[in-house]
Amino acid sequence: MSRLDEAILKTFPLLAAPGEGNPPEAQAYGTRFLAANDGVWREINLPWIRIRHQLAPSLLPMPYGSVGGALELRCGPLPVEMVQAFNREARAAAPLEIAGAFLWNRESGQWRYGRRVALQQTHSYIQYEEDALGEDESLVVDVHSHGHHRAFFSREDDADDHGSMKFSLVVGNFDQDAPTSRMRLCMAGLVMPARITEEGELEVCE
Repeated sequence: MSRLDEAILKTFPLLAAPGEGNPPEAQAYGTRFLAANDGVWREINLPWIRIRHQLAPSLLPMPYGSVGGALELRCGPLPVEMVQAFNREARAAAPLEIAGAFLWNRESGQWRYGRRVALQQTHSYIQYEEDALGEDESLVVDVHSHGHHRAFFSREDDADDHGSMKFSLVVGNFDQDAPTSRMRLCMAGLVMPARITEEGELEVCE
């Protein structure tokens, strides 16, 4: 095995599913692949989420055990007042767009709202400076507004989210009493619709 192959296998481990019991828990954050009797599965393990999904089904049964899909959100609910703070700022800035980040600290379990500094800002576009992550912080929700326009994911949003691992949230129609919103979970190519409940719970619509 070449050094490159060894480095790839170390970065993206490949594990055969045991015939009995569950695969051992991942010992590090990152991505690993599992060969199971029905195909290849991918598991992403981050401080705030663990997700396992089938990547490629097998045409024939393979001589390994079985695994199942999994989705574990470790970050808990978003503080409702943090979401409300973003909405207030977005309404005040409308029709211009704003951007922010909802960050979670795995050690303290606390959330932080990071308002992103706009470098260029119009009614249909925003370029911003990233809010630096603090120690033990993870970007969980990437949020931006659409001013007076409806909430939707544009081609620019699709390009920005490509390969990312986060929730992506767009909020629009701030010219109306009740804004509209669209949300999705992005996991390095896997995209799933999602939402925030009235209690701040993050939910993935599988």
